[in-house]
Amino acid sequence: MWGILMFLVVGVTIGAVIRFGEKQKKWIGKLQQVGVVLLLFSMGLSIGLNEEILGNMRSLGLQAFAYAGLTSVFSILVVYGLSRILVREVKSK
Repeated sequence: MWGILMFLVVGVTIGAVIRFGEKQKKWIGKLQQVGVVLLLFSMGLSIGLNEEILGNMRSLGLQAFAYAGLTSVFSILVVYGLSRILVREVKSK
């Protein structure tokens, strides 16, 4: 975990100190894409090799669907409530 955080901090530091041109930014963007694809591939491979996860896929899928659905519903409700309160305050001024 510390190694990952160290790489993140080093990357942020390099990005803040060194100003890259457009050509380098395009190259870095492509490198990031390759990294994300490799990360997704390795995660999929490790999930596919884990028989316990594959055996529980149905219940894990239902839990993930419920979590995503509830998170979305409550986020919408909070935004709706806050927007009504904030719009009312702006109109009263």
